[in-house]
Amino acid sequence: MMRGGQTSANPGVKSSILLTIAFRNLMHKKLRTGLTVFGISIGIGAIYFLLSFGLGLQHLVTNEVIGNQSIKTIDVNSANSSVVQLDDITTQRIADISDVSEVGKAYYYPGSFKLSSSESDTIVYGIDQGYENLTYLNIIAGKLPSESSEAYPIVVNLSALKSIGLATNPKQIIDKSVEIIVPLNRVDAQLGTFSHNFRVVGVIDSGSGAEVFIPSTIFRDAGVSDLTQLKVGVKDVDNIRVVRSQIESFGFETSSPVDTLDQINTIFKYLNLILVGFGGIGMLIAVLGMFNTLTISLLERTKEIGLMVALGARSVDMRKLFMLEALQLSMFGAVIGILSAFLIGRVVNMVMNVLSHSRGVQSGFDLFANPLWLIGSTILFMMVVGLVVVYLPARRAERINPIDALRRE
Repeated sequence: MMRGGQTSANPGVKSSILLTIAFRNLMHKKLRTGLTVFGISIGIGAIYFLLSFGLGLQHLVTNEVIGNQSIKTIDVNSANSSVVQLDDITTQRIADISDVSEVGKAYYYPGSFKLSSSESDTIVYGIDQGYENLTYLNIIAGKLPSESSEAYPIVVNLSALKSIGLATNPKQIIDKSVEIIVPLNRVDAQLGTFSHNFRVVGVIDSGSGAEVFIPSTIFRDAGVSDLTQLKVGVKDVDNIRVVRSQIESFGFETSSPVDTLDQINTIFKYLNLILVGFGGIGMLIAVLGMFNTLTISLLERTKEIGLMVALGARSVDMRKLFMLEALQLSMFGAVIGILSAFLIGRVVNMVMNVLSHSRGVQSGFDLFANPLWLIGSTILFMMVVGLVVVYLPARRAERINPIDALRRE
C-alpha cells in the first residue's frame, strides 16, 4: 500500500534517532522549553508536596494513636467481671482458637512509685512474656522484665521519670531501687495494699502517661485471681474479624488497633483527595502550557516534518517524535517538581522540629512521607498526562501531507 511515496516495507526511523531529534528540538527553543518544564514542575510539585504532607500527617497520627500496639492484635476485656472472668480457663479457650498465634496476660492498676525522696502516681502493669511479644515496648535503656534475672524487675517509661525529674539521662535510673505501692483492696476487699521494692532493669518510651511494668506473676502471687486484660495475637490481619466474633461469643468485649486504623485511613483518604484537588489547579495550568508548546512546535515544523517524510520517514514516526518530546517534557518537569517539593518539605520539617523543640517537645517527627511508590507513581502519572496532552498534536503530525508541507513558504 502506497502513501506519500512510502511502502509498507519501509522500516522508518530508529527510536534512538527519534529520541535524539526530540531532545534537540526541545533544546532548540530553550526559553519556551524551560518555561514549559517550569510550569510542569510547579503543577506536579504541588501535587507531590501536598500528597507527601498528607501521607506524612497520616503516618504521624497513626503512630501517635496506635502507639505501641501491634496491628495484628486484639485487646480482650471483661464487660462485667462478676459474670465472666478473665481467668486461666477462658485464657486457654481463647488460645485454642485456630487463628490465634499467641496470648499475652496483663494486670494493670493505679498505684504509685517511690525513688529516694521522690514519689509519683503511675499505672502499674503486670505483664508476661506473651504480652511483651505482642506489644512494641520501645526500650531505650536496659532490658525488658522477661530478659532480666532479677527477682523483682521493673521497667519504667520516660513519662514516669519526667514526673520525678530524671528523664534527662534514662541510663542513670538502671539498677536503682524503686518502691511500688498498689492499693489492691480496691480490686478485692479481701486484699490489702501491695508494697514491694523493685530493681529497675529498663526504660521505655511508651506515651505521655506515667507507666511501670513488672512481671504478671507478682500480682498472681499477691492473690489477684482475675486478669485485667488479654492481648491476643492473630496470625493474619484478615482473620481479626472472625477471631473477635468468637471471643465476643464468650461474653467478652474486644477492641483492635485495626478499628482506629480504618477510621484514620478513611479520613485521610478524603483529605488526600482534597489536597490533590488543590494541587490539580497548578497541574491544569501546566497541561495547558504543554499543549500550547507542542501545538506551536507542530505549526513551526510543518515543512520540516514534510521533508522528513519525503526522505523516508513514516507518518507514524512523526507521531512517535511528538510523543517522545511530550515524554521528555513530562519526565524533566516531574523530576524537577518532585525534587523541589522534597527539598521544600525538608526545610519545612526542619523548621517545625526546631519550633517544637523550643517549646519542650523532645522527640523529632516527620511531617512529610516520601515512599518510593509515591515518587514512581507521580512520575508515571505525569508521563501518562503528557501522552494524553500530545495526542492531538501527534495525530496532526501523523496526517501531514508531505507534498502540501513542502509547498509551504
